[in-house]
Amino acid sequence: MPASAARTLRATATLRPVANDSLEIRSEPAKGRGVFARLAIAAGAVIEAAPVIIVPAPQCSVLDKTILHDYYFHWDGDPDGNGRGAVALGLVSLCNHSRRPNARARRNLTQETLDLTALTAIAVGDEITIDYNCALWFDDRS
Repeated sequence: MPASAARTLRATATLRPVANDSLEIRSEPAKGRGVFARLAIAAGAVIEAAPVIIVPAPQCSVLDKTILHDYYFHWDGDPDGNGRGAVALGLVSLCNHSRRPNARARRNLTQETLDLTALTAIAVGDEITIDYNCALWFDDRS
């Protein structure tokens, strides 16, 4: 077997989807889709480490003209948002905004993940929210 075929076989044998039985997506009348706790989550717990696709800075202006504008994150660069973006491949992209969030999304530059961490204890059935830390384009009712 050629070396490249062996590497592919090893990679596919070890890659498995990560189950997350502690979260679910539900529709909330005032906000639309959101992420909710199916199990209690302790303060400080990493809820999800979502892998990201890094978007080069010049391509972010293209994303801004699509529906993905509402779902991608600022990755690096200056505080005004100039720099690379990141599309998170996890549920963190569906977390709604709150001025009193119960979770925080943090960039993990080394692992290239967006880590969703509980700021407070989150009870079963609670919506998991984050502070978007940007000018909002919608009426914030939370």
